[in-house]
Amino acid sequence: MKRSPVRLLLWLNLLMMSVALFGLALLPPQGSSLGGRLGARSVIVIPRPFGPDAATIVAQAQGVLMRSGIAGAMLARGDAPDFIVRLYAHGALMVLDGKVLQGCAS
Repeated sequence: MKRSPVRLLLWLNLLMMSVALFGLALLPPQGSSLGGRLGARSVIVIPRPFGPDAATIVAQAQGVLMRSGIAGAMLARGDAPDFIVRLYAHGALMVLDGKVLQGCAS
């Protein structure tokens, strides 16, 4: 079965766009690993499927839980400049910027 080169290029384009969009979402917020930002940071913590839960990860990273979410994800807050690095070190699968949900937790 021979595939059309146009169809192959369309799939490749879709794959590249998906990687670009989701890759940007997976990056920690600017300045998080360098410790350049002062003050507390709100993040969404998503745990690994067979690892520790988000509450344990946040507690080990010396953060505070603000709100629980679906699929074990939690909104957390930490004062340490390396808070995001600590979350990954203690088993977080993904750490997303929680600015969007910060108002919902108030």
